[in-house]
Amino acid sequence: MGKYKLGIGLGMGYGQPNERVVKAVAAAGFDACFTGWVEGGDVEGWANGIARAGLIYQSIHAPFGKVDKMWEEGDEGDAVTDMLIACVNDCAKVDVPVMVVHPIIGMDKHDPTDLGIARFARLVEAAEKDGVKLGFENVEGAEYLAKIMQTLGHSSAVGFCWDTGHEMCYNFSADMMALYGDKLVATHFNDNLGMADSNEVTWLDDLHLLPFDGIADWAGIMARIDRHGYAGILTFELTCKNKPNKHTHDAYAAWTVETFAAQAYARAVKVAALGK
Repeated sequence: MGKYKLGIGLGMGYGQPNERVVKAVAAAGFDACFTGWVEGGDVEGWANGIARAGLIYQSIHAPFGKVDKMWEEGDEGDAVTDMLIACVNDCAKVDVPVMVVHPIIGMDKHDPTDLGIARFARLVEAAEKDGVKLGFENVEGAEYLAKIMQTLGHSSAVGFCWDTGHEMCYNFSADMMALYGDKLVATHFNDNLGMADSNEVTWLDDLHLLPFDGIADWAGIMARIDRHGYAGILTFELTCKNKPNKHTHDAYAAWTVETFAAQAYARAVKVAALGK
């Protein structure tokens, strides 16, 4: 089917057993998937189940809830660094080629530090050793991604993960591919409605809608993919869940995980067909 293989994140929000979600993704037609990661979790079990379903285990999304601590003084930052290195090691153990990493968490943070770069350098060194690509994702606090790319981007282990929805709500629709597209190693394709308040960056605007349910320019997105010669898997990161006090996902909540996966695949095929 076309030039691109298609993948999806398994965390779609339905709260179903992993086996059912993997089966739904494979039955829908996807070629690949990605998962999150929990320290001490059964990564090999995940990998075996994904392989049995005939899917490619495209990437693991590293935890990001405390990644801001890496930029700050204190033992907690060292602990977070060690945790991310453990995630890299697990990627290598099950032959997952890409680990997606958030450079920061926190809408009010804009001060990348040399200490943070030193810690991320440890992570990059571990990834180089294990043969894993790090896909640093565009999130809030674009200064942190810029600092990582400026200081560590020479490494063959440092790559970019492009989140199309984040670009629209966290990055003020700046063209992140123009900045980092030559280092693209993964995508998190999702639709979005932009910013509710053009002056305020908020996680409430990060919707992860199915393609064509928002205002994303999918033809333009695929043109940017083609412009940078990306030939990897197109992965989609989508959810059935509303953000607090929003009703953007009400229709999805009424679906089964099988229906959601099938709808997501149909949209993914439509997106991929816009490429050259």
